[in-house]
Amino acid sequence: MQRSLNLISGYLPCPNTLGDAQQTYWLIEALSGSGIQVHLFTFSDSDSNINTATTAQLSKTCSSVKTYAINQGHRNFSFSAPYATSRYLNSQLINDLNENNFPILIEGLGPSELALSSALANKNIWVRLLTYAPNYFRYLQERSSASLKKLFYQREAVLSKKILKKINQRVNWIVTSDADKKTLADSFFGGNIQTLAPFNNNNSSINSKTGLGNYCLFQGNLSDAATHKTAGWLLTHVFHNLKVPFVITGNNPSPSLVALAHSQPHTCIVANPSSSERQDMIEKAQIIIQPSFIKDGADEALLEGIKNGRHCLTNTKSTSSTLGACYHQGSSANAFQEIIIQLYHHPFSEEEIVTRKQLMALEKTNDMLAKECATIIWG
Repeated sequence: MQRSLNLISGYLPCPNTLGDAQQTYWLIEALSGSGIQVHLFTFSDSDSNINTATTAQLSKTCSSVKTYAINQGHRNFSFSAPYATSRYLNSQLINDLNENNFPILIEGLGPSELALSSALANKNIWVRLLTYAPNYFRYLQERSSASLKKLFYQREAVLSKKILKKINQRVNWIVTSDADKKTLADSFFGGNIQTLAPFNNNNSSINSKTGLGNYCLFQGNLSDAATHKTAGWLLTHVFHNLKVPFVITGNNPSPSLVALAHSQPHTCIVANPSSSERQDMIEKAQIIIQPSFIKDGADEALLEGIKNGRHCLTNTKSTSSTLGACYHQGSSANAFQEIIIQLYHHPFSEEEIVTRKQLMALEKTNDMLAKECATIIWG
């Protein structure tokens, strides 16, 4: 029997944008490849143009694609829910979901408040949490210097935890690690929580080059507030007095980040590179630097560095990973500097490539993960 799924994403899934948008695209691609019909319901900023190339690409893997405008401005302010969820409330979307009885999979916290609608009370709803939102907003609160922003992020952290507890009564959960499962179980005092490892691109081969590269590289979705803060931290706490060439690349960096990156002669930023340009920068780098202070495991950018780059450096992870031998870990800005100094003139070897190939072979493929996802949702 044909299986069909309603998938809700708060952002337009895109394979060329790092972070959750890329993760959602790979999920859709894998589910579609396994024979599941995916009906995508997604959002875009009302004042921005939808990427027609991405939409055309999604139409090849999705049975249908419907796009809704994100609610903007103070009208979304609520005393009981975070702005991060209120901006996605949409009555038309709820009506559209009621046109069939397919299971619903919501990507992330953003659109998950829809699950509280009485009109969806009889639906089988799953929420896949790629990031634990309270931790995300606490990180932004800690890294913000403006008092109003600190208060806003503090409020979002508190309210996001409250809304997750309310939603817990109506949905089932999918998380990407056992550590996240424990966090949710401790916070919610139970609930149906299933673990599904993150998806990746279909190319699991190791294409790293031996020898020496030319610079250090950080890449990411620079329009994401947390990624923006991390890039700023690297510029102001690691490379401010470390005279090693450092390149930042990603989509839609803010003017303030661009100015900061170009304030020193040895640091720069490359905005909105094409996929081929980004791959070229990864291949030519000596050290891929990908700290992720919210996700405990290896995120998409670090995995891409492992597959295509030389030395990789991230922050200290509290949970072990089968790929742990593929990257270096630093516990502080000073530790980052020390590791960079050690690695910058150290040629990347064939032995390290062999190690990566052996460990990557142990990782689950997207086909395996798609079957696991189907078992979770349909049993």
